[in-house]
Order: sequence, then C-alpha cells, then structure tokens
Amino acid sequence: MCGIIGCVGVSGAAGALIKGLKGLEYRGYDSGGIGVLGKNGLGVVKAVGEIKNLENKLRSGAPEGSLGIGHTRWATHGAASKANAHPQLSRRFAVVHNGIIENAAELKESLLMSGFSFTSETDTEVIPKLLELNYTGSALEAIKKTLPLLKGSYALGIICTEEPDALYCAKNGSPLLVGRGAGGCFICSDPAPLSEFASEAAVLEDGEAARLTKSGAEFYGADFSPMEKPLRSLGKAGGISEKNGFEHFMLKEIYEQPAAVAATLESVTDENGIRLPDIGLSSEDFRRLSRIYLVGCGSAYHAALMAKYFFEKTALIPCFAEYAGEFRYESPVLDESCLVVIISQSGETADSLAALKLARERGAKTLSVVNVEQSSVARMSGGRLLTLAGTETAVATTKAFTCQCVMLDMLCLHAALCRGAISPVFAKIAVDMCLRLPQKIERILEAHDEIQSLADELKSAELCFFLGRNADYAAALEGALKLKEISYINCIGCAASELKHGTISLIEEGTPCIGLIGSRAAAPKTLSNIREVITRGARATLLAPEGLERELSRHARVIPYPDTIPLFAPLLEAVPLQLLAYYTAKEKGLPIDKPRNLAKSVTVE
Repeated sequence: MCGIIGCVGVSGAAGALIKGLKGLEYRGYDSGGIGVLGKNGLGVVKAVGEIKNLENKLRSGAPEGSLGIGHTRWATHGAASKANAHPQLSRRFAVVHNGIIENAAELKESLLMSGFSFTSETDTEVIPKLLELNYTGSALEAIKKTLPLLKGSYALGIICTEEPDALYCAKNGSPLLVGRGAGGCFICSDPAPLSEFASEAAVLEDGEAARLTKSGAEFYGADFSPMEKPLRSLGKAGGISEKNGFEHFMLKEIYEQPAAVAATLESVTDENGIRLPDIGLSSEDFRRLSRIYLVGCGSAYHAALMAKYFFEKTALIPCFAEYAGEFRYESPVLDESCLVVIISQSGETADSLAALKLARERGAKTLSVVNVEQSSVARMSGGRLLTLAGTETAVATTKAFTCQCVMLDMLCLHAALCRGAISPVFAKIAVDMCLRLPQKIERILEAHDEIQSLADELKSAELCFFLGRNADYAAALEGALKLKEISYINCIGCAASELKHGTISLIEEGTPCIGLIGSRAAAPKTLSNIREVITRGARATLLAPEGLERELSRHARVIPYPDTIPLFAPLLEAVPLQLLAYYTAKEKGLPIDKPRNLAKSVTVE
C-alpha cells in the first residue's frame, strides 16, 4: 500500500512524478503529494483524494526542478488529510514512505523532548525529524544513523535541500526499485510505472540504500559500505494501462480474461502436455511430498481454496488452503516434505512474504504463483509460475484471479502425473478441456443481459448470500468478495451445508441468494438448501452449467454457463459473478475502479 516515485536529472520533474503516481494510484488514493527541489528551493504540493485532485492543483503552477519525490497514500497512521499526505518534512529533508514504523510513538516522544514539533498524525514524520537531528553536513551519514533507529517496514525516498543534485532511497520490507533511463535516474515502488521512464532497473533488497544522481546510482549494503548492483532490463513490466474505450478498468480487465487465460495456459503447455520448467521440483520431489499448503490473501486465498479440492481429488495429496496473514501464527507443521505455494498478484503482499520467509526458515519447498516477474515473492521462492494477466489496474482483481486458477490447475495435473495418481490419458483430456476455457469465458461475456437484469435487482439490497459446496463454496466466497468490494453491499459467502447452522436466521422476505452448482453430483444437496431459503422468502438465483439448466429451472431462476468438467466449473462461475459485481456497482453510481478504503497491493501487515 502507498506508492513512491522519485526522479533526479529529469527536466520538468513535477510532470514525471504525476505520471508515475497515476500508474501507482491503485496502491492507495486517500491523498497524494509531490516535492520538487529547484532553484527556488523545495516546492511541496499536496491534495486529498485521487491523484487527479493533485494534478488539478498543479495546473495553476507546478514547482520547477529536476529533482523530486512523489507519493500516493493509503492511510494507516492518521486520517486522509493534507497534513498527513507525503512528503513529510523537516527543515532540510523531505521524505516519502511506504510501510509502517512500528516504534514511531517512542521515537516521537524522544524527538519532542529534543525540541521538535509535529504537524501530522503519521508515523512517517519521525523520519525527516530524525534525519534533521542526525545531520552534520552529510545526508548519507544522516541516513546511515537514522535507519537503525527505525523498527518496522519502509521504502523511502529522501531529498536533502543541501544536496540539490542527489536523490536518496532505502528499503526494508517494502518494495523499491532503482531505474535508469535516457532522462535521468528514478525510484519507484512498482516495475510497471517505472518502465514508462526507465529501460533498466535494480531491485533493492532489505537493508540496502542508494544515492542517485542524473548520471547514475551508487548502492550501499546494510552496513552502508559501497556495493555493486547491476541494473537489468525491466523486461515485460507492462507500463501504465489505458481504458481503451471501456468505461472502467474493471470492465476492460474482465473482457481481457480470455486472452490472459489463453496466454497463461500457452506458457505452460505444448503439444506434449504440461511443461513447468521453473518450478524447481523434480518428479521425485512431488512423489515424496507429504502435504501442500496453498497460501494467499483475499482473492488469492479463494483461488487456493478452489485448488485445494482439485489437489486432493486429483493428486491424492493432503492439501491445505491458508490465509497468509494467519499462516505463521498457526504454527504450521513444516519440513522438507512440505510444499508451500504462495499465490499473489503483485508478489509484494506483506503477509504472503512473511509466510514465504517462514516456509524457507523451516526447510519447506517453496513455489510462487505471481503476476510480476521482478517481485519479491518471485525472487525469494524456490520455484515460480508466472501468470500472464498483464497489468491489472482496478482494485478488484479479475483476470489475475482467473489466471491464478488455471495455473494452479496445471500445477495440480502435473503433480498428479508425477505421483502416478492419474493416467497420461486423463491428463491429456483435462488439459484439452482447460485449453477450451478462454472460448467458454468469451461465451459468458457475450451473454451478459441476465447478469445486468440481476444487478438491477440487487442494487437496493442491503444483504446478499452466495451459497455453494466443495469448490463451489470457494467460488461463492469470491463472488461475495467482489460484490462487497465495489457495491458496498453486505455479502456473505457461505458453505451451503452450513446454512442451517445459524446463517439461515438472517434470511427474510426478499433477501437475494445466489446458489452455485458446478456439477450434477453437488446439485441435489445444494438445491435442497436453496429450497430452504426460498421457503423463507429469499429471492434465489442459480449459476449452473447449461446441461443442468432445464432441470434446475423448475426450482429457481438459472443463469447458465458453458459446460465443462466439474473441476473447472468454479473458475467459470467466477466470471458472471465479476460481471454481477461490476453492473451492480455501476447501477449504484459507485467508483468501481477505486472503491473506498481499499488498495490493490497490500504491502503492510
């Protein structure tokens, strides 16, 4: 959460900073600010809300200079206000910060006793004040003395007014890259916005710092001794996304799913079947596994839960889907016979990184499913599977989620083959069916009228239920999350089997309930639960394969989707539920791409 951009040696730094902040805005949009150092001194401009508000302020006169830092904020310490926006300042220093300083209260108390005053509620403000306290003529020495005092996570961009040609940065726990382009040098939280300015970059590791000038970068290790750090091509960083005629990024990204899923599948299949060259696991490793942990946050957890059922049924191995934020507090049983799979769109999610570090410390085998090649999770895991969803700008994930699902499906089939749990013929049939998913998703997207009609009914609801069994339960959780994220309707994803154990007390006349039935085997029991809510006045809708539409339509309204094997049905269920969330939020006139209080990349715990 929060995004950092900085540049040195760039003519018209303010414009570059704004462009970078637009590409980082999905990380948080509670407030934004820039600081530019030029011949007229340090000019700071801040605004509450989206970056467009900051951009509008700059129209009346942007600070001039070739050295600057910018920040878009997701509020942690202190409300979303101009005073709490970054950069935070002292007399000589301006600082932008992503992360949390856990001992900020203690440091602030000491600084107050030293005569400093504070103007914000942020944890960040202690940093420029400490730099000021430690400054004796060298900004680098002040940074060297200050960083050991900070407990917690940080990615920092630092300007010292006494050094108008240098930009400093440091990193611990939060992502930061240093890049170089034709116009100068840059720092940035993410590779995609950075690729708009720089052709090559280096990823800072924890404890490292750098000093940037227009001609290049000097890097320092944890003890601040100089170190060599080569810059490498940014590769397929993605750049800043455009809407390309769509009203919202979310709708564009929903419609990009067929191509994204096809590209992801193409990257791990060929005429001989599945090929996973970068997983770092041999067939013998898979045979020796005693259990698998699938770990993620939010939608990534739902992808993990879907895959859990697939792994246990197909690869015949105990599999556990875990919330990353809970994983390391559960004292999980980890050793060399375990595989821990970290699932993350950004590859920078703080809880997922913590889970990965724990798995490595305990000697477990590790593998990541990520969408960003240069991310911390990708670099730290023993093997990786790169989804090819491309840049995803809307906060509510769509194409990244479906790409995670199909990648996990391929991993499961590969594991099952290695373990002798399925035959090559079964695997070939399953892969062929998976390769047809992009066309099936296209058919769902073409038939959206019924979804729009349901959205019109849901817009006035205060409570909505999603019900499913087995892997359909995971799809129900994802559908509920999507709708609550952007429509602000209280949505509950519930295992249909658990409905009678308390939840049904919330059903009353007119309560919308959406039942998910992905296979004929699950239909009788789930349908029984749907009848129970209808009896109590609920308005029920079923999502089911076309082959079940006729018999199910006798009991409730059915929105059909193309037939597939039951293992892949939950993935197809997710697509109409994405559309349902989108159209419901649109009916309500809500900010679909930037829902309140949310950020896409959660880089703090």
